Amino acid sequence: MKIKIIGTILGLLIIFCCDIENDKSEINGEFSIYISDSTYNYEGLTLEEIQINETPFLTIDEITSYNWNTHEIKYPKSVWEEIKERGNLLHKYFIVVVNGERIYWGIFMDDLDSGGCQNPVIKLLWRYPDGKNTTPESLKINRAYIEYLGSEDDPDIREDTRIYDILSECGRLIK
Repeated sequence: MKIKIIGTILGLLIIFCCDIENDKSEINGEFSIYISDSTYNYEGLTLEEIQINETPFLTIDEITSYNWNTHEIKYPKSVWEEIKERGNLLHKYFIVVVNGERIYWGIFMDDLDSGGCQNPVIKLLWRYPDGKNTTPESLKINRAYIEYLGSEDDPDIREDTRIYDILSECGRLIK
């Protein structure tokens, strides 16, 4: 009888410890931005149709802060150097993912682009002669290009509570 009770208690402890470990992994690293090697087309792909790279472009572990009011993402200089080296981000899709779920897509655009987009946009700086982009030392996810304000019927998709919650839980959120 004692062996059954001890076995049951040990089994419950193992399950409990596994659940605690799973909870930690859900919080750590579950906000990510992925990119697609596809360039933006105006044919209206849905969020799920956009093919993304296996490796995230930016993870919660690489972010030092996310300002909720401006949607500006700051990261260490080492991450900035890596992003600059990547280059060729112009007109590519980015997809914001929380806990494995795609939340919204946007596009990397240059300040000199003339085409509009009603989805979020990360503006890059001028282009190098070889076509690579210059990346700012922080990324700001704009509501749209060029500062499309929308209407009251058109919610700001950047302000999804799942994003807010995970950034807050991870200690990266600036309100």
